[in-house]
Amino acid sequence: MGCLSPPPLLLLLLLLLCVARGHAASRPNFVLLMADDLGIGDPGCYGNKTLRTPNIDRLAAGGMKLTQHLAAAPLCTPSRAAFMTGRYPIRSGMASRSRVGVFIFSASSGGLPSSEITFARLLKNQGYSTALIGKWHLGTSCHNKTDFCHHPLSHGFDYFYGLTVTNLRDCKPGEGTVFTTGIQLLVFIPLQVLAITMVTLAVLNWLGLLRVPRPVFFCLLFLAALILGLLLCFLHYFRPLNCFLMRNHSITQQPMSYENLTQRLTADAVRFIQRSAEKPFLLVLSYLHVHTALFASPEFAGHSQHGAYGDAAEEMDWSVGRWLRPLSRVSPNVMLFQRAKAGG
Repeated sequence: MGCLSPPPLLLLLLLLLCVARGHAASRPNFVLLMADDLGIGDPGCYGNKTLRTPNIDRLAAGGMKLTQHLAAAPLCTPSRAAFMTGRYPIRSGMASRSRVGVFIFSASSGGLPSSEITFARLLKNQGYSTALIGKWHLGTSCHNKTDFCHHPLSHGFDYFYGLTVTNLRDCKPGEGTVFTTGIQLLVFIPLQVLAITMVTLAVLNWLGLLRVPRPVFFCLLFLAALILGLLLCFLHYFRPLNCFLMRNHSITQQPMSYENLTQRLTADAVRFIQRSAEKPFLLVLSYLHVHTALFASPEFAGHSQHGAYGDAAEEMDWSVGRWLRPLSRVSPNVMLFQRAKAGG
């Protein structure tokens, strides 16, 4: 098989790095936005008349708007691996044949291999300050919870604030669960089999066709109670164990609260821009919006024409406008890239 060419974004970064070697004083800053699950027809710059996205529209009006797109994968983990490295995710072991195909537990030992070269590492080697704020979803640790072999700080980022896993409905009380199929296969079906078995044995015992000792019924009841208990423990402990925010290697909030979450992430992005004013920087702002669980701050909740989804999209647009103000003062010629990603 022939060599695969890197995508246009990576080529552009490499070209700019070559130019930067000869013109160190004019090295540009980079801000990359990732909108999780945003539809191509949702921003106003792509024709939407009912969702208010003036700041995103301003980026499109002042730059280049693409209308033809190819994605390496329809899911979070493999598509992000391709985005970070410019390589198909199967080449880094980040593709999966299963229906899941993403990391949903913080204890997962998989992740982006340390041998992969990300654009963050390329820029860091050129003297850039690098930060990822928001969702990573490319693994955390390998052998224990403190080796951080797959963590953003191990892949070229100087600073990280956000989620190492993903934004799931299970992380927000009252939003349901993504484990419906698994619960049905591992809990409901076994419980139905146990119930049918107990009823059948009871009828046979009553008719005198089969003598069934009482301990058999007690064992079946105990097994059913055990399955239900394990389900309740899983649902109760999933949120505090898997839904948390980290700053660099430290957990700052566990379980994660959605209250003003976008505003907190945005404020952190603004602070990074301000403290990086004297040095070229890369900022990857990877939004939790508009992946489920859907959420919005009180200033945006119930204000759009498209329910919770529209509220989340409009708050994300507000965030773009919020960090654009200090960015224009720090770097008037900043290069902006925006990417909307489909999948989980």
